[in-house]
Amino acid sequence: MVEASIAKQNYSTESENALNQQIQIDQIAQQQYLSTAAYFDRDDVALPGLVKHFLEEAEHEGERVQMLIDYQNTRGGIAFIKDVPQPSSEYASARSAVEASLALEKDVNKSLLNLSSIAINSTDPEFKHWLKKNQLRSRVKSIEAVAKGITQLERTHGEGLGLYMYDQAILNNDGEFTI
Repeated sequence: MVEASIAKQNYSTESENALNQQIQIDQIAQQQYLSTAAYFDRDDVALPGLVKHFLEEAEHEGERVQMLIDYQNTRGGIAFIKDVPQPSSEYASARSAVEASLALEKDVNKSLLNLSSIAINSTDPEFKHWLKKNQLRSRVKSIEAVAKGITQLERTHGEGLGLYMYDQAILNNDGEFTI
């Protein structure tokens, strides 16, 4: 049994447990993005712009995981790092991979909204403010960017020259979906 931290103040066990769950959800997202990047880097797929994009997303998720762990420690909580299930590694098309990315972003955001509700219900204004400032806004922007990426991918019909040009635009645009 781990002793309670002397730094812990107004930080409920429910908040601590929910933050540990969020850490795992973000780790799952990071692993999924790494797996998706590996898929696009295969010789039979070969889309370097999407490789770059998903590697950057994996890196951002890793930074978010570290931010969550740091916050857990700052509040006197204990970060528990759990095993992550095997991510998907096959897709029917580039579009299906990007659609899976959108679903993942929405799942992570839903979990963050749940975490925010816990912060509000536990009357923890510091936790609520930290979530809004450091987590929620960036997630909403990520969802918008991926949704726009899907729209742009639809215009290419997801194959041939259109897909190649879409991928090159991502590659030349710092890994962002916006063309």
